[in-house]
Amino acid sequence: MRCFATPHPPRSSLPQRCAICRRAPRVPAMSTIQGGGWETTARARGQAEDADLGRWLYTLQLEREEDRKSLVNNAAGLVVGLIVATASIMFLVRAHPAVPGLKLGGLALSVLGLGFVAVCGYRMLFRDREGIRGILLGHVYEAGLVLERTRGPSHVVPRDTGILRHVAWDAGGDERARDQLWITLPDGSVRGIETWSGFECRQLAQLATHFGMPDEPERIAPVHPADIPELL
Repeated sequence: MRCFATPHPPRSSLPQRCAICRRAPRVPAMSTIQGGGWETTARARGQAEDADLGRWLYTLQLEREEDRKSLVNNAAGLVVGLIVATASIMFLVRAHPAVPGLKLGGLALSVLGLGFVAVCGYRMLFRDREGIRGILLGHVYEAGLVLERTRGPSHVVPRDTGILRHVAWDAGGDERARDQLWITLPDGSVRGIETWSGFECRQLAQLATHFGMPDEPERIAPVHPADIPELL
């Protein structure tokens, strides 16, 4: 039967207290540009606990466009290399022995094609990127950051001792301004996080402010490609 007595107070929407410790569980703060609902992983959680980084706040997927472009470019290079190498070898087999110049040209093309196959295949197998080393996740904690390739290495960057630079420069022929986050890892090496879109630039700005830096990147002189830190 329906009760017509004094109305019951509405049920609280706040997290219920733990029956053992009588404390309400902490609800992690969410990023306004998290985009994807990523959560921290067991490996990142363990590293954060070992480094005493405090409470997990949110997780960002970084370098999404870079991963996609890198994988597509290397796959295309691998296919082109296979086509050039195969055509050159077939040409060498059928070339007339009395014309050594044709054989030398075919040999050069076959070496070029095999070089494409070797370089692009190596990058796909050992270096690049999504699906090979996994996606790049940035797990943000109160006292630092864990950068993790889900099928590759993971790095802890404490907030009090980590060295970061949020930089941007004019890439000349490139239509976009290059925005990157340069991070000095505990082993002393410097690695970078790349951006290709305004959304990814806002992600870097959010990470920069978490480490006490301005959200606007530091404008620097154009950087030679050989001097750009290797990407995570």
